[in-house]
Amino acid sequence: MSGRKMIAVKDWSCGMSDELGRVVLTINPTEGEPILVLLTIFQAAKMAGELRAPKLVPLSPR
Repeated sequence: MSGRKMIAVKDWSCGMSDELGRVVLTINPTEGEPILVLLTIFQAAKMAGELRAPKLVPLSPR
């Protein structure tokens, strides 16, 4: 991957896949097709913790 890409998100949903044993995250951007992400239970728990207590990220000067 060359770098990070930012998108505007309209909404998202999350569910557990019994067949795969993974968490399925569906992201609906404001433009384009939905993005599906498969996560392990541990990755999803880490992401939930980060969303509950976000870290401040300094903005880079332009």
